[in-house]
Amino acid sequence: MTTAVKVRRSRRWLRVAIPFAVLFAVITGTLVVHAIERPDQDDAAYLSPVSQDGIGSAVLAGELRERGVTVIRETSSETALSAMRGGAATLLVTTPELADLDQLTAPGALPAGTRIVVVGPDPSAIARTNWPVEVTRERWATGLVAPACTDPIAHAAGTAAVGGRWYGTSGAATCYDGAVLSLGWGGSTVTMVGAPDPFRNDRITEHGNRALAVGLLSQNPRVVWLDVHHREVQPQVSPSPTTETAEPRTTRPTREPRESSTGQPRDDPARGEQPQSQSEPDPLAEAFPPAVWASVALLAIALLAVAIAAARRLGTPVAEPLPSRVPSNETMLGHARLYQRAHARDESLGILRAAAQRRLVAHLGLPPGATIADIAEAAGYEVADVQEILADFLPENDAELVSAANAVQNLVREITGFEGDQS
Repeated sequence: MTTAVKVRRSRRWLRVAIPFAVLFAVITGTLVVHAIERPDQDDAAYLSPVSQDGIGSAVLAGELRERGVTVIRETSSETALSAMRGGAATLLVTTPELADLDQLTAPGALPAGTRIVVVGPDPSAIARTNWPVEVTRERWATGLVAPACTDPIAHAAGTAAVGGRWYGTSGAATCYDGAVLSLGWGGSTVTMVGAPDPFRNDRITEHGNRALAVGLLSQNPRVVWLDVHHREVQPQVSPSPTTETAEPRTTRPTREPRESSTGQPRDDPARGEQPQSQSEPDPLAEAFPPAVWASVALLAIALLAVAIAAARRLGTPVAEPLPSRVPSNETMLGHARLYQRAHARDESLGILRAAAQRRLVAHLGLPPGATIADIAEAAGYEVADVQEILADFLPENDAELVSAANAVQNLVREITGFEGDQS
């Protein structure tokens, strides 16, 4: 009996644990696969014009050269700014999270009429500029988006894989429902593209990616390609609120204010009067779009609802008093039908034998723990005969069950001499 109870408890535990284990495995597997498939901006091959890897951009660079566009690769923001002063050019920023956008967007840093194309800037990258743009929504996996605008480049390209981030601002031209946004800023034209897919070697041939990428970068005779794969500017450390007049202590070198083209020092956003963030954002929370966490929460709520709905099967039945009296004969017949439906012949016969054994022990004046051998000896019967009736014989069908029940009843009648109900 103890072993059976342990088995039932183990099964109940498995019924609760397995759904959560499956959910955990699915979520973990999805996150691992996504992390493997999603390239990092600090990968040297990522959108590099000299990389032939799938995440590189050598194919796009070759397309531009075939169209007569000079591609100039620079590996720092400072050298990129110097190259931009050599004539009309388009500045391509492929890793906005690593590049020094503060320096690139400084007033007067770029010649008037410059075109800047930024690939997939996130909110933290945009915050390091003065562009009045915000990320309105994000998508975990890049999606296809129709142009939905009259811009000639987007109209010629058609549907493209730019649905990674969507941007919004007032007074700016948007295409692809905001996944591509262009605005004038400081005499330059800034274009943000919501996903890197149109620039990648392994995705450029899909849909309208090639036409869109080439169209955005071939407006000027030169493209200054900023190929940065390390963080150029380290995050500034906020000074302690209790040391307002003291120099903030930090192990990182501080950057002196740079001068603008007019020779006047330019305010540094990390210094000046702008408020500092009191705490850095959680990198895990920002690693995935809000939709991912919403989906996880929804699945957890659904599993909790299923567990609550099935809670009545997770514990043992609770005995409750019957609201009315039921004749013993009807109760016996009801139990019998339940046992018959479950094909529980051994259990049914076991109940009859236990009741008969208790009746015989009481009739013969034996102690409660008396065995079948004690009953046979006290009644003057052969032990083997009583053992066969009260224990050994196991019915294989309903007919044998009826015969065994009659044998039990007859044994009780013979010993007690009572002809009534033997229960």
